[in-house]
This record gives sequence, structure tokens and C-alpha cells, in this order.
Amino acid sequence: MISNDWRFWLGLAITVLLLMLLVYQVDLGEVRDAVGQANYVYVVPAIALYFVAVFFRALRWRYLLSPMRLLPVSRLYPVVVIGYMANNLLPARLGELVRAYYLARREHLNTSATLATVAVERVYDGLTLLAFAAVAAPVLLALGRFDGASDASRTIWIVVAGLTIVLFLGALTFLTALAGFPRFLELVQWWTGLVPSRFRPKVQQLIHTFVQGLSILSSPQKHLGLFLLSVPVWLFEGATYFLIGNSFGIDQLFDSVWVWALVVLLVTATSNLATSVPAAIGGIGPFEVVAQQTLLALGVDASLGAAYAAFVHLVALWLPVNLAGLALVWKQNLSLRQLVGAGRAQAQEAAAGPLGHGISPAPPAKEELP
Repeated sequence: MISNDWRFWLGLAITVLLLMLLVYQVDLGEVRDAVGQANYVYVVPAIALYFVAVFFRALRWRYLLSPMRLLPVSRLYPVVVIGYMANNLLPARLGELVRAYYLARREHLNTSATLATVAVERVYDGLTLLAFAAVAAPVLLALGRFDGASDASRTIWIVVAGLTIVLFLGALTFLTALAGFPRFLELVQWWTGLVPSRFRPKVQQLIHTFVQGLSILSSPQKHLGLFLLSVPVWLFEGATYFLIGNSFGIDQLFDSVWVWALVVLLVTATSNLATSVPAAIGGIGPFEVVAQQTLLALGVDASLGAAYAAFVHLVALWLPVNLAGLALVWKQNLSLRQLVGAGRAQAQEAAAGPLGHGISPAPPAKEELP
């Protein structure tokens, strides 16, 4: 399934190249010492806080799905975990397709509309992280925390920040226009005239059902509700970064707990924005490099920053949700290979099914999804 997928090999190459870049910048002996001297009493509560963040992801998804059906968080939580596990293990964020397909089949929803809610999630994740950076960076700059960064480095950060803001605001504007302005939707449908005629009806219907999943964007109040639901997602995940930083003693490098909290907000924002482009598998490589470079700009030693970034990503974020997701897949007698293959097919055929929900008959399965 993966060995013949060029996206897997591209993602693997990006991961390897960035990790090699990271290793080149650090002293591996110092990295080993930092890991060996860390106080691991904080690790378990840090991981627990990450799963609280996942709960708020499920709560936000419930809000996004509410125009289609009001589902209990208890049914959405395991789907979110399986989706994030798949995102970590598969190339090009195929976990989003897995999550949309799995929920659509399980709850008899429209796959394309469900995938639209996932797209809205990603946009609001980006906007929330940008808000975190907009709060933390100016204060840290005023406190002189970036004095060690070169002028060239600051310029690069400003350019990247500007491009990221344009990207996410552009995506939000596009999705909101699709949801709230029929003439814009007509314009998008008109552009489907460039699609070969035999595929055109399905593409147009796919767009139509996708827009159904964007109905939550129909008013400013609902936009505000989405943002307010996104804030605790990232505050709790940031709390994981905070505790792991305490484990490595990085908090002792700053004047107060409030300055350290601002540093964590900024690292949370930059490291996760770096993984928003579906390139490296599981975000491994971009996350570590950007988190380490952010800490380096704030005066943290390169080797200590690299040890912290790798630990918080792989041990606190990556491994626990993968183990939980694989356990759920095993418990429910699911096949990840089948979910991935069916998710790809459903993304293409979501609008063509005869069930009245835009879901075509599933391929033979190992089980009946609960």
C-alpha cells in the first residue's frame, strides 16, 4: 500500500533531510546528556493533557458536524484518535481521508461534507496558532528575548509569518465564500467546465456536497464559536509542551513562569504551523527543526532545544496517539489498509452513492463498523 506510493517516499526523504540538518547543528553528546538528565515525572501528566486536547478536538468536530447531525463526543473521540494515528503513519495527511470516510460510513453521513468539516478544522487550527504567535512574539520581542537572533533570521521569520497569514486567511475566505455566497459557488461550478465531460457531473456534485459541510460558516457568530472551541485545543496541547519543557529544565532559562508560558505559546504555534503542509510523514523533521530554531532564537542552546523538540514530538505527541489509535483499530477489528484504500475511493466517489447520503456501497469488509 505504501511502498509504491511516491508521496510516502517524498515524505520520507523530507523527514530524513531535515533530521540530518538538525543533527548537523547539534552536539549529539549534549543531546544525549539532556535526555538522560531530564526529570520524567512530568511526562505522564503531559501526555494526559494532550488527550484532553483531543477531547476538545472531538467537541469542536461535533459543533462542525451539528448542521448534518448532532453526534455525542463519545462517538467522535475514537474516530479523531484513529484519524490522527493515520495522519502520523501515512503520507500526505491521508489520515484526514481515513477519518472522514470512517465517520461517514459509521454514522451514514456524506463523505464529502464530512471532509469539508475537516478542512475547516485545519484552517481554524492555523488561525488559532497564528493568534498565539501574534500574542507571544511581540511581547517576547519587547522583552529583548530575540536579541540573539540575526537580522537575516528575523527577516526570514517575518516573511514566513506573512506568507502563513495570507495562506490561512485566504483559505478561510474561500471556504466562507463557498458557504455563504451562492454566486461564488456558481463561479466555482463554472470552472468545472474545464473538467472532461465524463467526469464533470460527479465533480460538480462533489463540490455541492462538500459545500454542505461548510454550513457552519454561515454567520460571524459561528465563526467566533469555532475560534473559541479551537483555543482550548491548543492551550491543552501547549500545556503538554510546557510540562515537557519543565522536564528538560528549559523553564529555568527564563525570568518567570509567564515568560516561559509565552515561549511555549510561540513554540506551539511555529512547530505546528510548520507541519500544516502535508510533506513529511507525521510532521517528523519540520516540527523538530522549527521548534529547535524557535528556541534557538530565544536563547536556548541548540542541542537542548533539539532534544526537547524531538522528545515532545515523538514521545509525548506522536507515540501515545499512535498506540491508542492502533489499539482502537485492533479492538474494533478494523483494517487500516482497508480504511485507507476506501477513504481514497470515497473521496472520489462520495457524491455518486445510491444510499441518499452520498455514500457508495463499501467494499467487502472484515467487520461491520460499530
